[in-house]
Amino acid sequence: MAEKPEQKFNIGLVKATVWKNVSKDGNEFKTVSLNRSYQKDGEWKNTNSLGVNDIDKAIQVLEQARDFVNGSEPAGEAGGQY
Repeated sequence: MAEKPEQKFNIGLVKATVWKNVSKDGNEFKTVSLNRSYQKDGEWKNTNSLGVNDIDKAIQVLEQARDFVNGSEPAGEAGGQY
């Protein structure tokens, strides 16, 4: 995922990132990555592992990402993919 993210949503250290992708046949589609930042030995790192206290934050940022994707995709493309 070297491209620039289309949108980011974060609550605290939990972040959902929306990416725009293009398939081999030229069709555009979106993906969402979820991660949590943490510090180890003074260096910031990311993980996709969540603590129990991160679950509500993850749900909220994923809902924000879902709403963004549903509002930004052409009609008929988002249905049934969740």
